Amino acid sequence: MDSTDEQILKILQENARLSYVDIAAKLKISEGTIRSRVKRMVDDGVIKKFTITTASKNIKALIGVKIEININTSDVSNRIKEIEGVETVYEVSGEDDIAVIVNVMDSDELNRIIEYIRGIEHTQSTKTSMILKEL
Repeated sequence: MDSTDEQILKILQENARLSYVDIAAKLKISEGTIRSRVKRMVDDGVIKKFTITTASKNIKALIGVKIEININTSDVSNRIKEIEGVETVYEVSGEDDIAVIVNVMDSDELNRIIEYIRGIEHTQSTKTSMILKEL
């Protein structure tokens, strides 16, 4: 990856629907170059998927999840990512083992998700922070 690839990624992260022609015009290089570079980044696994960001439903929260020692974190993460209302799951270092972004309609749904996570085998604790403002 070089600086041109990084510029292409930055543009796509801001607007994944932008056409290759528009990206090429911004970077002052050919559309074919953009197309081949994006294809290579997809083939190499640098770009994993093209997605969109939607407006929050009503309540967005970050749930930190601590699991027992010597447990496969991915097993717990995979169970969490299947819960309706879970937007993103990260395996992290630090005090918590997993960070979960939740986007739900109301506090009842948030509580349902928290209780479900607490009920997953090997979960030690959860810590929830409400997201007050997204920039």
